[in-house]
Amino acid sequence: MPADLVFANGPVLTMDDHRPVAEAVAVVGDTIMAVGGREEVAAEIGPGTRVVDLGGRALIPGINDNHTHPIAFGQSLRTIDARPAMVASLAGIQDAFRAAADRPPDGSGEWLLARGYDDTRLDIRRHPTRQDLDAATGGRPALLTRTCGHLAVANSAALARAGVSAATADPPGGEIDRGADGEPTGVLRETAIRLVQELIPKPTRAQIKADLLAAGERFRAFGITSVGEAAIRTSDELAAYQELALAGNLPVRVSTMMLIDDTLDALEKLGIRTGFGDAWLRIGPAKLFQDGSGGGRTAAMVDPYPGEPGNRGIAIYEQAELDEKFSRAHRAGFQLSAHAIGDRAIAMILDAYEAALAVAPVADPKALRWRIEHCGMCTPTILDRMARLGIVAVPQPNFVYELGDSYRRNFTPEQLALSYPNRAWFDRGIVAVGSSDVPVVGCDPFMGLRSAVTRLTRDGETMGPGQAVTTGEALRMFTLHGAFATFEEGIKGTITPGKLADLAVLSTDPRSVAPEALHGLRCEMTTLGGNIVFEA
Repeated sequence: MPADLVFANGPVLTMDDHRPVAEAVAVVGDTIMAVGGREEVAAEIGPGTRVVDLGGRALIPGINDNHTHPIAFGQSLRTIDARPAMVASLAGIQDAFRAAADRPPDGSGEWLLARGYDDTRLDIRRHPTRQDLDAATGGRPALLTRTCGHLAVANSAALARAGVSAATADPPGGEIDRGADGEPTGVLRETAIRLVQELIPKPTRAQIKADLLAAGERFRAFGITSVGEAAIRTSDELAAYQELALAGNLPVRVSTMMLIDDTLDALEKLGIRTGFGDAWLRIGPAKLFQDGSGGGRTAAMVDPYPGEPGNRGIAIYEQAELDEKFSRAHRAGFQLSAHAIGDRAIAMILDAYEAALAVAPVADPKALRWRIEHCGMCTPTILDRMARLGIVAVPQPNFVYELGDSYRRNFTPEQLALSYPNRAWFDRGIVAVGSSDVPVVGCDPFMGLRSAVTRLTRDGETMGPGQAVTTGEALRMFTLHGAFATFEEGIKGTITPGKLADLAVLSTDPRSVAPEALHGLRCEMTTLGGNIVFEA
């Protein structure tokens, strides 16, 4: 059968050890049919074949951004953009709120929502307060979320609606910042954010689908063909994905992480477990959040943060709770996953994983591919335990560039030497997976490649220089390793005959690009199941 689509005059970077580099690829339907030299693949060309002349551009497997928040990403595209690249001052944030307050209410009702500020890059070098927001929001309730998503600032109207006052106790796993007078400053950490968030009108299923489509357009333009949805909380969220998939409109392939506290009861009753679904939409691991962020100083650490002797971050669950939740999810047939950035949080997760194995032993724990999302601040002991258990690390290389300067202020040089330790993971045989965590930072995978290879922060400093990987290793993190993390390496992740024709054409061969210039790469074409879904 003649090919529907042929890519010729590579290089083709396959990520397949049996043939790492080829010159051409033939596609029939949604499947890669042939990979080889120009002459080999030329035999597959028929009268109806579209031939894409790469002309020296590189063809790689479709990029797998294994930890994202597509719904939140889509929502962020229609809220106030408070990222430092857009507004670098408190006055700029206030101006953005004033402009929004002058517009009619949208799907969030009268609420004013913004996301993306970074106190370490604001001109005031602190978190805004409720009074700062009050001056710009015209009495409408407002919530400004930090870039990490683990800290937010509410104005006085929002706090009043939530009933948050000096008398309000900190919720379990969260903190309400208070001034010298005991009154809330507006800053809410971790679970305390929910006190206000729960009052914001929930998007309709139609709006969620629109947000997913908007996010999907951005993904495709970067050559991203598969993503991990890092937090399914509600039936409407999962149904939105399912309705798009059934209609053939899901913009990328999705593996969902199901939040244990919100979804495990229902999933357990239905007998649904990891792996349910198909190549477009599948149920992934059962997940929970155990701490916050390094930039926001809420990641749970063994030692206090420099300059804050009373602050070791926030551990959301006690050890006994973790043990019970993960043991239950393991018995129900789920791959396990946890958000853990600080060394104390990571150690607690590893303890809970071992407790789950004690309750329900398996012959080979490595076959379970249990994950730690972010896995930021490691220690030699943590690395040893990860290797022994076969833990999959899911870091975000671009955190080094976007957030690294705040990490350099928040952690010691000794801690940073093993922060997001890609080199150590590779050397110990621990599978490290590339991802972005968008909208925490952008989803540009080429900036992720640059960060993994150079370890350069935005200020040009090097964060953990011994943890750099090669360009080839970084590419594997964003392709084959992502497929491995979701048990899908048999159908995607490499350019191999018989696998899905999810492919990305890059502007040039990344192997020939200086590490510091990798962010200059561009995606010029994306195919998903053999269909061209993006073309520059």
